[in-house]
Amino acid sequence: MKFSIISTLLTATLAVASPIELKYGNESLNRPLVHFTPNHGWMNDPNGLWYDEKEELWHYYFQYNPNDTVWGLPLYWGHATSKNLTTWDQEKIAIEPLSDDSGAYSGSMVVDYNNTSGFFDNTTDPRQRAVAIWTYNTPDSESQYISYSTDGGYTFTNYDSNPVLTINSTQFRDPKVMWHDETQKWIMVVAKSQQFKIAIYSSPDLKNWTHESDFTQEGYLGFQYECPGLSRFTVPQTNETGFTNSSSTDKWALFISINPGSPQGGSSTQYFLGEFNGTHFTTDHSNTNVIDLGKDYYALQNFFNSPDGSVYGIAWASNWAYCNFVPTDPWRSSASLVRKFTLEEFQANPETSILNIKSTPVIDYDSLNFGETSSYHNETLDTENPINYDLAKNFDGLIEFNLTYRVNNSAFGKADFADLSLYLIGEANSNEYIQLGFEGNAASFFIDRGHSEVPFVQNPLFTDKISVNNQPSQYINSQVSEYKVHGIADRNILELYFNDGSQVSTNTYFFTGGNFIGQVQLEVGIDDVFQIEEFEVRQMTLKI
Repeated sequence: MKFSIISTLLTATLAVASPIELKYGNESLNRPLVHFTPNHGWMNDPNGLWYDEKEELWHYYFQYNPNDTVWGLPLYWGHATSKNLTTWDQEKIAIEPLSDDSGAYSGSMVVDYNNTSGFFDNTTDPRQRAVAIWTYNTPDSESQYISYSTDGGYTFTNYDSNPVLTINSTQFRDPKVMWHDETQKWIMVVAKSQQFKIAIYSSPDLKNWTHESDFTQEGYLGFQYECPGLSRFTVPQTNETGFTNSSSTDKWALFISINPGSPQGGSSTQYFLGEFNGTHFTTDHSNTNVIDLGKDYYALQNFFNSPDGSVYGIAWASNWAYCNFVPTDPWRSSASLVRKFTLEEFQANPETSILNIKSTPVIDYDSLNFGETSSYHNETLDTENPINYDLAKNFDGLIEFNLTYRVNNSAFGKADFADLSLYLIGEANSNEYIQLGFEGNAASFFIDRGHSEVPFVQNPLFTDKISVNNQPSQYINSQVSEYKVHGIADRNILELYFNDGSQVSTNTYFFTGGNFIGQVQLEVGIDDVFQIEEFEVRQMTLKI
């Protein structure tokens, strides 16, 4: 398995940036190692993700305020690049707004290989003809602008006839553009946010856009729609041995972010599976699917033209309910790990299977150093003998674990709290810890991030207890079920992948500065309920 780790340990000089007063002192010690954070300032939505085939380079742009650690105008497109989706170099600002009371809001990037726009000549390699499509926000309107780059995505020139698309609205934003082979046209999905519409437009040249249809008032509405995206997936094929990804049949997914008013509270990203014919998107079913069941996964965007044709994406790892108060400095907010998305047949319950998007974190382990791996296999836990791992002192705050366990549902009563609990405990202060686990009667996994001495954690919108109704990875018999969870804890963010990524939960957590996880403990509340098939923990750090 390979991962893509996002890390920013490098510094960059930004001409527009002004010094930021440190407000949290040693909280800067808790900067994640493998989740991208800007060197300083505020970051939110990912923008303009694309792959440069000529340089074999990944580009990641993001909503950026370099002048403060909260969202504010003027708002820019920050920029980072990576050769390996493991370590990222923060580059100079890529796109600037036209005035200080405006913003270069969210958008996307395409490679105009065939120069449909007419922006390029033979001096720009066709593989580097990058065109950004983005929302220009002013106090009076939101409209869609395009800008183009002749140097591989580092600097951009605004099209002299902008805007290319406008309506009479201040809530018209976040264009995501792709090329549609069947119609030989560019397709844009863009949010008419407070009309609860995802508008679909087509264009032969990125300049002239025709409205084709609206996808409207489906799924969770919340307060508004934001950050749509349309991606094509291969449907798994049913055969005698199960489901594989060998079919040539395609399915489309329309992603929509909502804020506020998500089921988890605040922000989240949902998706719909269906058909797209170049003009209309039609859902197969009216049910809403949530791409991540945690509190901190929003504004997902997928890369344009990944080299292997797979769908890779990044989300903003925060929540608008509390993002402005998060105790980090001189930066605020991080990105998720890069994930590879595939379509799978998901067993929603014993009688019904449905199509579901599976998430796989992309980690390149060659970019990491490892501590000793602690492992435990094929043992039944009892209340007197918890598993304890004391972690090495020279690995600072990044751990990975894999846990496979079986639950004997006949071994506890309905009034018993039959829990398997995993504690990730601070080394310098053991009063700070994360509690994760599974409770048998609820048949749910739980996350408790409330055990911290950081005052921010008392914020009532920073929900400290979260649950995931994950289904078994397999039913052993009528009484015994098996579950799997893969976790990555990175200083102040935790990503959990259940049953090989069928469901995911991403949540931030905050310990006092420098109090990294130093101990792992696994224990049970009732004897003879939980069989541990596999439990492995290892520490990781970036190679210098």
